[in-house]
Amino acid sequence: MKFSVLLSTISKQLSEIASIAGSSTNKDDITQNILIKVADSILVLKATNYNIELQTEIPLTDVESEGEITVNANKLKETLSNLDQNNLVNFNYDEQNNLLVLSNGSTNFEIRTRSSIDFPSFEMEEIEHTIVLKQKQLKSIIDSCLLCVSNEDFRDYLRGVRFEVNGSKLEIFTSDGHRMAILETQLDNPSTDAEPFGVILTKRCASQLAKIVNEEADSDVILSFTKNAVQTSCNNYKMNSKLINCGYPNVRTVIPKTIDSIISIPKDTFTNLIKQVSVLSSKRVNGVTFTFGGGQVTLRSENSEHEVATASLALPDAQSNIEISLNAQYVREVLGVIKTDNVLFCFSQPMIHVLIKPETEVNDLGVKASYIISKVVV
Repeated sequence: MKFSVLLSTISKQLSEIASIAGSSTNKDDITQNILIKVADSILVLKATNYNIELQTEIPLTDVESEGEITVNANKLKETLSNLDQNNLVNFNYDEQNNLLVLSNGSTNFEIRTRSSIDFPSFEMEEIEHTIVLKQKQLKSIIDSCLLCVSNEDFRDYLRGVRFEVNGSKLEIFTSDGHRMAILETQLDNPSTDAEPFGVILTKRCASQLAKIVNEEADSDVILSFTKNAVQTSCNNYKMNSKLINCGYPNVRTVIPKTIDSIISIPKDTFTNLIKQVSVLSSKRVNGVTFTFGGGQVTLRSENSEHEVATASLALPDAQSNIEISLNAQYVREVLGVIKTDNVLFCFSQPMIHVLIKPETEVNDLGVKASYIISKVVV
């Protein structure tokens, strides 16, 4: 295998592929490596961690010989990242010594290789369901809900992104047990399934999807689901990933059916006040108490040493007396993904949580989003 390529044309793809490899704790595991294949003037880079597989294809114009090998992902990425991105890099496989020789002008590198025979292949089953979305729509959905996915292992269904489809209606849910994101949109290509269906994408799968789609593209991306996996292809990437196969609770019961009070709040100003006041909050729950009423909101935090921080903000909508304590970081993260200048804090009885949503109900991508944050005891 011997070819040359302009480094800038493969750097981004190589970085994405390398991010999948190397997650095994066993340093001798072949999934530490990237599969490199050249055939029909196409360079294929592929990596897997057994749960997710990512592949990209890059056209080549200077190929002397074809071939297929694997090489350590981190070594390859670090080696090429230190070279001039505007120069050609020569890839030459020394079969006799099992070395990949990289040359860039006067600089040469020799990296150990491993046969591709043992490189695992992701086995796909029969496709049962599909979801078609615009690339920029999918990007917006993932960016808006991923913050609520749990990093804990005790409940599998909390560790992923739930997609539920019923005809032309798509709903997305994520939750870590303390907060929840609820998104909804209408599909231009309604599901042809006779019955509604639901799947749970892993957090890693969803975050990788957000990286390979184009946030400005109107073109479609198709998510194809088998019983145990999802596959998609776009922008010269192909991705396969296992799903989280477990039951999912009826989270709609958490969503308040009636709203007793709605208060419009300037997002940036409120975010800054929360950041300032939370400096003296208890580190255990990072709680800030919000007291609404009399045309303003007062923020208050206190730590175990009885140090106190307070701030207030005039709010014409805040006429009813409402008090609730919330995790400051959770509130700031939710406000950080909302794009409108003002946000709506919605309260209902009993006062066990707050519903937060953008001032504009549906964004320009046709996505409706809201967030629930449970109260904390401070």
